[in-house]
Amino acid sequence: MPVDATTCRVRSATRGDALSVAAIYSAATAAADSTMDTEPVSEDEVAGWIERLAPVETIMVVEKAGVVLGWGIAKKYSDRPGYARAAETSVYLDRAHLGRGLGSMLQTALVAWCRSAGFHHLVAKIWADNDASLAMHRNFGYETVGVQREIGYVRNEWRDVAILQLVLSDDAQQQDDRA
Repeated sequence: MPVDATTCRVRSATRGDALSVAAIYSAATAAADSTMDTEPVSEDEVAGWIERLAPVETIMVVEKAGVVLGWGIAKKYSDRPGYARAAETSVYLDRAHLGRGLGSMLQTALVAWCRSAGFHHLVAKIWADNDASLAMHRNFGYETVGVQREIGYVRNEWRDVAILQLVLSDDAQQQDDRA
């Protein structure tokens, strides 16, 4: 059944979303077309992700009438202090709802959240042949900075990963400096 993205909303994930997030991510794992994970995840594993988020990390869901249709994450790029203003983002959608603008809704919310959290540099690692995800990220201003050839091995096949970056304006830094 088609979903009208204008009737959906994006919000922070809760423990109650863990089963839906696990199902969406496990479907991506089963399809072997967007993640290097090779095993499904459980509701309890995802609940752990949500519960262990650092203060500068978030998991968000896009939902309609209480049904989770996709999720996204913004997480620290590295624990090293020099990377404190860099984050990595990822978005996963229920496969029945691809191509309806839900990924863009999530990405919009993630980028806004990252700005408000003071991040300056966002990274996305995307399978190099995932044209839809690459195009969506480019629409947000991400640029490809390289391709890691044969970095992943999934289902007896080497996979290339494109590394994309989005450098955010210094507005957040300037606000921090003025405070």
